[in-house]
Amino acid sequence: MSDTDDPTFQPMKFPEALPPGEMPEVLLERAGTLMLDKPAGISSQMRVDNEGHSMIERIHRNGHPRAELPHRLDRMTGGVLVVATNYESLRFHNESIRDGLWTKIYVARAKRPLYAHKLLGKKRFYMRRKGRRSEVVKSGGKVARMEILAMADVPGAHDQVDVVIDLGTGRYHQIRSGLASYKAPINGDITYGGAEGADPMLTHVMMRLPLPDGSWHLVRTDPAPRGVSLDPELIDFLDDLEAQLAPPEKSRNPA
Repeated sequence: MSDTDDPTFQPMKFPEALPPGEMPEVLLERAGTLMLDKPAGISSQMRVDNEGHSMIERIHRNGHPRAELPHRLDRMTGGVLVVATNYESLRFHNESIRDGLWTKIYVARAKRPLYAHKLLGKKRFYMRRKGRRSEVVKSGGKVARMEILAMADVPGAHDQVDVVIDLGTGRYHQIRSGLASYKAPINGDITYGGAEGADPMLTHVMMRLPLPDGSWHLVRTDPAPRGVSLDPELIDFLDDLEAQLAPPEKSRNPA
């Protein structure tokens, strides 16, 4: 099935966050690896991109023609994006993903479900991809795992909550479809039942991973777009989580 053949897919409109060809902020550059702060609204990769709109084409045009992506973020998702600038780094990161060595923390703004407290905790479900959507199914799909670590009311909007998610697996649209299956679609994500008229907020805010030179690193970016308020207690939780996940100094700069 092609993208245009899926009648349930609802494209979202985003303003271009950066002019075509421009690079976003580099959070870390080391050992054949770039970690970038991807703006929401920019695709990680496109089938045809002659103008430099996608992240990978921007990277190719800014000094890394052999770069590849060991993972991808949805167009609506902002935050930490890992880039391998050579084949050896790509192979290393693919093996790290396979071995479960990446820790990936997200913040999402979602509809408050009737029993919001049930969102918290570890989640395990099955997913099946259908065109440009994913569905949570009772059986027959791929296992997906994530843990909702914290939740807070959205300032001034008590029908919405901000949640902090530790993403255990990286299935297609896992957070978006998974939250929707718990009656908590991301606000503005109309593909999965979110309210129309709002800008979706899903941010890959924090990531810990090893690099090919043997070092370990934790990278963090802003959890919400500029001008979007979060509950101060949620910010405090992220600060504490960053301290817990931070690798020791000797592992950041091994001898």
